[in-house]
Formats: sequence, structure tokens, C-alpha cells
Amino acid sequence: MLPTDGRSRWGWTGGVLTDSRVVHFWDEKKTVGSWFAKQENPQYETPGIVWDAFYLYGPDAQWDVKPEPLITSGATVRDEAEKLREKLGPLLTDKLP
Repeated sequence: MLPTDGRSRWGWTGGVLTDSRVVHFWDEKKTVGSWFAKQENPQYETPGIVWDAFYLYGPDAQWDVKPEPLITSGATVRDEAEKLREKLGPLLTDKLP
């Protein structure tokens, strides 16, 4: 996340995350990104904030103190898209194209 980031300026999906089941969230106050950075950060080069990353939890996951169990995580989403697809596919009733 950059200091100049703003939801009104962001429109990129790059055609990568276009499935109707995908929901894009915007963490403008960096609340979630900061929380994940303190837990487990797949972007070690950015220790204070997690961005452009994914965390995959299954249908039985619960968030008590922290969400678990974690199936996989990675960053960047584009760089790790195949890893995400591999782990996500079995969780979906309708497989990804």
C-alpha cells in the first residue's frame, strides 16, 4: 500500500480476479493489512503492512483470536496465482475455468 492509495484511484483487477465469486475489499485504514503483518506476513520485504497478498481458509475456519486453520497464503496474488488456484479448486463446488 502506498501513502497515495485511494479507493477512488483503484480500478485494477488485471483480468485476473474476474470470477463472480471474487469480492474485492479495500482496507483504506490498513486495519486488516496491519493485523496480518503482525501475524504472518508472506511479504517479508514489507514488515509493517500486508498488501497484494492472499490468505485462504476453508469452510470450517473460524476467527476467534485469529482465523484458522490457514490452508495457504502467498504474495503477490499474481505471482502466486497458480498456488492459489491449486488450493482453492478443491474447495469450490463449481470449479474455476
